[in-house]
This record gives sequence, C-alpha cells and structure tokens, in this order.
Amino acid sequence: MGEKKKPNYSIRLMRVESREEARGILGELGCEGPGIQIMSSKMRHLVISVDGVQARAAHILKQVMLSKGGECATPRDVFFKSEEPVRVVLMGTISQFGKALKNLSVQPFGLSSLADDLKEVISKECLARPNRELKAGSFKLELGKRTLVMGVLNVTPDSFSDGGRYSDFSAARQRAIEMAEEGADIIDIGGESTRPGALPVSLEEECERLIPLIEALSSDVEVPISIDTCKAMVAERAVEAGACIVNDISALRFDPQMGSVVASLGVPLILMHMQGTPRNMQENPHYEDLMGEIGSFLSERAEAALKAGIDAGKVLIDPGIGFGKTALHNLEIIRRLEEFRSLPYPLVIGPSRKRFIGYVLDKPVDERLMGTAAAVSFAIARGADIVRVHDVKEMVDVVKVADAIAGKTIEEAKLAFDKS
Repeated sequence: MGEKKKPNYSIRLMRVESREEARGILGELGCEGPGIQIMSSKMRHLVISVDGVQARAAHILKQVMLSKGGECATPRDVFFKSEEPVRVVLMGTISQFGKALKNLSVQPFGLSSLADDLKEVISKECLARPNRELKAGSFKLELGKRTLVMGVLNVTPDSFSDGGRYSDFSAARQRAIEMAEEGADIIDIGGESTRPGALPVSLEEECERLIPLIEALSSDVEVPISIDTCKAMVAERAVEAGACIVNDISALRFDPQMGSVVASLGVPLILMHMQGTPRNMQENPHYEDLMGEIGSFLSERAEAALKAGIDAGKVLIDPGIGFGKTALHNLEIIRRLEEFRSLPYPLVIGPSRKRFIGYVLDKPVDERLMGTAAAVSFAIARGADIVRVHDVKEMVDVVKVADAIAGKTIEEAKLAFDKS
C-alpha cells in the first residue's frame, strides 16, 4: 500500500474583536442573514467579573452558566458561605450569556437584577461605542469618531517631563500656540507639579502661574483649554479666564468644594485614579486586584461627581498611569484598558514619557518618544477616547494611523489613500 497523502489544507487562528468583524468574516464565507445573526454571537467570547454576589447566588450562577455551555469560577470556600458577598468570574460566548441571562432573570437572591445589569454591560461590549458630543464652553468635541489628542503644558519649574522649560510666560504661550498648530484638540495646562515626591504649592502661586497665561491663550488659540488642578478656587478662576475643562487628579478628594464648583461652572470634569498623593504615591504601591480596585474607585468618584450636581455627560475618567503604580501596574492597565468600557464615561489616558517607558527601554525622559508612540497606539486599540501627550506633532500622526487600524477612521483613511 502507498503512503497516505496528507490533505492540502491550511489552519489559522482568527481574532474577532467586534460584532462587525464577526459579520464581515461570515459574509466573506458566504453565510446569509439569519445564519450571520446566529453565528456572530458565537464568535465572541467574554470574561466578566462580578464582585459582591451572595455566595448562595454564586451556586446558581455556576449551574446556569454550565448548563448553557459556559463557566463560572467561584472562590474555593464558597460552599461554606451563604449570604456573604463573593467575587465570581463568568466565561462564555455572547450566545451562551444570552441564554443564561434568560434563566437568571427569574432567579432569586438578586440574580434577576444582576441579569439586567449584565445584559447592559454585554450590550455595550457587543456594540461599537456610540459617538458622543462633549460640550466644553463654546467648543463641541466629538468622541468616538476619532481619538482626541490632549497636549500637556506644565508651567512649573520642577516638571518631570520638561524640566521647567515652560515656566516662563512667553515660552509657555508660544508652546501652547505651537501645540494648537500641530493638531492638539485640547491643551491641558498645569501649574502644580504632580511628579512623584512633589510638594503642593499655594493657591496664590498656582494662580499666578496659570491665570495670565489662560487669559492670553483664550484669544490666541481655537481649541479648548483644560485646567489641571485639585483646587476649587483655581478651577473657578481658570474657567473665568477662559478654560473650559477641569482635570482633577484627585477625583474631587483633595478639595471638598471642587464638586460643587465644577457643577456650578457647567464644564466637563476628568476624574483620575491615584493611590496616595503625589508626595507619597510611589512609596511601594500595592493592589490586591489592580483593575478591580481602579474600576471601583472611578465608579465611586463618578457617583460622587453626579451627587455634586455634575452632569453625567460631562464626566470623563482616567486610570492614572504613573500615579501610585509600578511599571508593571502601568503596563497591565494599558494591556487591559478595554475593561473600563463597562463604565459609561469617556476614557482619558496619559502614558506620555512616563517612568514605565523608561523602565522598559532604559532611557531618560527625553528619549521616550517611540515608547510613548507604542503606548498610545496600544491604548487606542484598547478603547482610549483621549490621549494626553507632550509631543503633539508626532502623536497626532500616531493617532491617525492607530485610529485607521482600529477602524475608527477607516473611511477617511481610504479616501486619503485613494486621493494619493
């Protein structure tokens, strides 16, 4: 007998990140309407963490998920608990989750309510993030259509990134004008250093650095100005001078008046996660559950903002790269950035020139341009809405290409290519 001939076939793994991609693949295969609808929900696998489930409800969750072909990981000792809250991790395809949710909707111990919440989270994951309009003063920023670039301008003598290069009024003013010309969508101005170990400055000194500059720039540039401050009085005076966004690294924690002041001003607010304060945040930062703790913090601070009277449509969140995190923490945050999509707020991230890039490349601050480009690109692929950067001109190009690859501006990219 002759040697059996090996079949001539090829095998490749496929990465399916969205419903649109799943449907496109099935359409190329020749599938049609109903088949595409059914199979596309089986091509996406989800892993969902739920914290605070009653132990007795976790038993039911596990049985329901298993019965639908999925899985539910529970703590080892969950069977010895009853009403005590525990964390579970659910795993399955979108199709399996859909079947499980129908069953859970009639179950006791809070599972009916959980089914509704899970349905909402899964819907957000399955659908492309809707384009949103963010009103900032007289400006209207479109979020979702493309990634926005926020230029960083530190007018402090001890900035980690530029060594006080723009602490002079004229130099700062010129740099802001340059950033606007280079394509910045927002210019974020800070008058108090937030580098590790930094000490706070007085309200008077911070205003002296900021207010004259903002007043000048309000007529110099045609882009919104963001004020990076933790002080309510500074925020108020900056907005009066022409700023129209408040970026608070303390997430309303350092000044009890900040929430009500921002609400009265009616401007967008960026809430950032930070463990500790700039003075001590890098003293052995530790997390039991990095992404879970940051997500819970941002959710809680967003609720605080809403209670203060700030409109939900004006709240943005920032996981705080470099603020109370090790280099490995920062890398993990960017790698898993899309997990914050379960929160209904635009996502801002600032990896520019940060120490974790130096950790990877073993290069000083002024040699981290390409490392920043890599971090920005990955963050965009993982769902960032706004990237906060120092090197505006270079990062504008990086963002355009990353957006095209991520599918945000593919039509624009195609048109530009066709014209060339």
